Amino acid sequence: MAWPRMYREAVASYNAAFLEQPLVAQYGSHLNILQVHVPDDQARNFLDNDALRVLLHNCIPLDWVDHAYTYGVVYLEQQFHNPTMSMDIFKDVNNERIE
Repeated sequence: MAWPRMYREAVASYNAAFLEQPLVAQYGSHLNILQVHVPDDQARNFLDNDALRVLLHNCIPLDWVDHAYTYGVVYLEQQFHNPTMSMDIFKDVNNERIE
């Protein structure tokens, strides 16, 4: 389960490992972002480190992820109270958070 500042920590680690080529976030009107395709049967195998690698590879700005994390937490909270959401999915996310 993601936690606040997870991406910031990954960027700091990346920059420490690649002093000659630190991460330069993409900004502007023309961005090059590669989409990741994960087959449905492999989605549970897509871990935090996989997501971080995708974000780093695409040079995603830190503030985008900061905003997305907050949005995701609010979205899950709203879905938790929505009877149409699969409770199994939320329970899995909650169990990861507790671990």
